[in-house]
Amino acid sequence: MKDPWKKVFVLFIILAGICGCGDNTKVEDRQMVHNQENRQEEKILSKEIANLYRDIYEQAVRDSTLGNLKVTKEIVQRLGEHGYTATDGENENQVNMSNAHEIEQFCQKVRAEENGDVTFFCIGRDGGFIQFRLTTNKGHINVTRTVVSWVDKEPYVTYEDSYEAYKWTDLGDGYLFFEQYFPQGYDGAPGFTAVRIQPLDEMCREGNRTYILPIGYENNDFFLNNWKEGDWEELNFNDLFHALYPYVYQRRIPYEKSVDGETYQVPAEEFETVIQSFFSIDKETLQKIGAYREESQCYLYRTRGFYDNVDSPTLPYPEVTEWKDRGDGTLSLTVHTVWPARQLSKAMSHEVVVRKMEDGSFQYVSNRVIPSKENVEPSWYTEQLSFHFYDLFERKKDNYSCNFS
Repeated sequence: MKDPWKKVFVLFIILAGICGCGDNTKVEDRQMVHNQENRQEEKILSKEIANLYRDIYEQAVRDSTLGNLKVTKEIVQRLGEHGYTATDGENENQVNMSNAHEIEQFCQKVRAEENGDVTFFCIGRDGGFIQFRLTTNKGHINVTRTVVSWVDKEPYVTYEDSYEAYKWTDLGDGYLFFEQYFPQGYDGAPGFTAVRIQPLDEMCREGNRTYILPIGYENNDFFLNNWKEGDWEELNFNDLFHALYPYVYQRRIPYEKSVDGETYQVPAEEFETVIQSFFSIDKETLQKIGAYREESQCYLYRTRGFYDNVDSPTLPYPEVTEWKDRGDGTLSLTVHTVWPARQLSKAMSHEVVVRKMEDGSFQYVSNRVIPSKENVEPSWYTEQLSFHFYDLFERKKDNYSCNFS
């Protein structure tokens, strides 16, 4: 005969399981209601925020200045005047944050494992914004990210997401980094966010926009090598021609890329105009070290292809943190390489010297990587694949023609 107590025990387990499922369902229901309430509040707040600067947005639309840095600054300032914490586009950090002390206090609570929350806004170039709401409990940080866009002149929530921060780095040197977890092989938008909390001197901002950002770190090693005027062999003028062309001719470079890279013959005057606009180098020297073809008076220029082109949101960006007038017509700029994808506010640093010209233009004089044990390998940079320009031209010269128009 079977033991009757076993039946009672099994029945107890089943009932306990049913009761437990009921409790879990109630907890999930409560969490769902709580999240819905929070999202409803965020939607209401989003419209309130948008309406605070509606006049600036509408005027910028009329003036076709939307996305202009001046307009973004005006919006950030307006929100700051109403007590909100705001900055420019996510991971751009070209505008000093308003009411940054709110985030600083939140970071202190994270370190102390206290409860707290903070909300801040990143103003996009389209006039919309991303609303970040951060909450912390015992050192864990939850992030609610709400994207607000203008649709038919009205603000609408176009995307929202919530997650627990997979990585959180508060360096205490002006930057906060946090990241959403994505499985290996994920091929969507990057999940990292970099926020500059501490302000930068406006002269540093202006120096960065004028002298450093036009070249930056995309597909060139200009700021990764030590060089000075006269050491021209250290520079890759092929990559610099591509980076600087739009600033000389005020239009995008006309030489189209392809998967394997395309080779063009650029009229000597065009190539030399671009390079000599930013470097004190004579034509004879440039022709000697460049891919110059005397018989056709052209420079051989090759675009980067699929395998040596890096155009990614994971690239670092430069940030001028100090500047000095050297008293001889030149400026010295100390640049930090900010790498959000690695949560580094200074992956490396380098000193750039520029010469200001009487006509308002400038020339690059030198670059020096500042030695430090903390410098990381610039793995974001890829050398341009060698196609032996001269040999290629000799084999296929009938396929090339100079376009002097």
